[in-house]
Formats: sequence, C-alpha cells, structure tokens
Amino acid sequence: MASDASPISVLFARGLLARLALWPALRIAVHQNWGGPQSAQKQRWLAGVITDEFEASIPPPSASLTAFDSHQSAPMHPSYALPEPDTEYIETMLLQIMDDEFEVALEDGSAFDVARDVVRLWADAKEGKDGYVKELEIQADRMKGKMPQYEVDAGSASDWEDSDDDNEDESGSDSENFGEVVPQLLNRAKEVPDIDEDGFTTVKRRGGR
Repeated sequence: MASDASPISVLFARGLLARLALWPALRIAVHQNWGGPQSAQKQRWLAGVITDEFEASIPPPSASLTAFDSHQSAPMHPSYALPEPDTEYIETMLLQIMDDEFEVALEDGSAFDVARDVVRLWADAKEGKDGYVKELEIQADRMKGKMPQYEVDAGSASDWEDSDDDNEDESGSDSENFGEVVPQLLNRAKEVPDIDEDGFTTVKRRGGR
C-alpha cells in the first residue's frame, strides 16, 4: 500500500486487517507459525497485497494526461485504471497465498467467504461507509488473546473453535460470528503435535519441503 494512501484505502485496509484476523484458517496458520518465524508479518503482507490490487483500480487524476506535442511523433499515453478485483479473483489469490506462504490447501469455502467480504469492504470504502469496518474491528478485538483450537481429520470435515482457555465465548451477538465454525485444512505440510483425548489429530504431510 502506498505511503500516501487515500482515505478510501485507509478505511478499506482497516476493515481488511480485521477480516483477515477473523479468518480461522489464517489465524491457525499464524498461531502455529506454519509460515515460518515471519507468519504474523505475512498476514499483514497479505493485507497489503490485496489493498494494492484494489488501489490499482482507482482512476488516476485526469491531470496526469500528458500534453500532446505536435512536434513529437510518439503517441500520447492516457491514464487508466485496472479492472476492480471481484470475489473470484480475490478467492483465488487467498487460496494461492495460503498454499505458497503457509503450505496449507483449503477446501472448505472459507476463502470465498473472506473474498466476498473483502469486495464488500471496498465498495463500502468508496462510499465512505465505515459501519461494517467498525463491526469487524469489534469482533477482531474480541478474538485477541483467545487460543485457536482445531481438529484436522485428513479427508473429512473439521471443526475448529476459538477458546479463551476456560469458557466458550458467550457474547450472544446477532452479528456474524467468524470464530465459531472453522474451515477444513487439507494436506498441511508441516506436522502438528498430536493432542489426544480432545479429538485432535495430526495433519498429513504434503511432502516436498
């Protein structure tokens, strides 16, 4: 994200960081350092990459058009913006980065949910709406300090939860809860310590690295 970010980008980045913090698959990957010692930094890097994609769709100022010099034969190059990323594009990016940076293959649909919310955040940011951003920030703040729990059963669905050690979250909020049901991880490349008696299992190695 550029250092002189526009108000649109700043508002969008706030919501994006909060939404990524609520993505159970990414939370687990970061907590377990599946992306290496820089796992937390990779989460912020991911937010920056996505923000850059959307910023590229903002039309440049019309003043950037170069005046045509009749004595020069070189053509004039008008300013233009790239197409705005859609849900499918962002979902593909999320899946690829999770695989490349955290060695995690997801097949649970959670990347689509995140991508859909990201596109919504950008649409709201362009209109100056911050209601959804604030809602996500409140939920992300509630997640701080909670220990991500997970169970991974190769080839079957997985139930992941967030726990604050003693009791489950009893907020009772009617808004979306991003921490209750967590996605299925497939072919986790790094081994996860076995935890018995609680339904946890070791994720299969993908091999290679």
